[in-house]
Amino acid sequence: MKLQRLQQLQAAIEANARRIGESRVGTRQRILVEGPSRKDASELMGRTECNRIVNFAGMPRLIGQMIDVQISQAYPHSLRGEVVTAEAAAV
Repeated sequence: MKLQRLQQLQAAIEANARRIGESRVGTRQRILVEGPSRKDASELMGRTECNRIVNFAGMPRLIGQMIDVQISQAYPHSLRGEVVTAEAAAV
């Protein structure tokens, strides 16, 4: 019984996270660039104001900066974006 409740709760959390991520697709988000992406060191990752991880192609000089990205895809635990700020356009 406990396991069943746990599984229901986890499924609800996953569905909510998926819904939130999908609602960000097509929006512009301000992110803090934290460093290389965990899954692909040739890309960067940052976090939105609501703490969602965004992976994107970018130059290492962006690390530590606040930049704008256009969200193009939502994944279960992260987002995919493209740099849109003028100072970072030379990616």
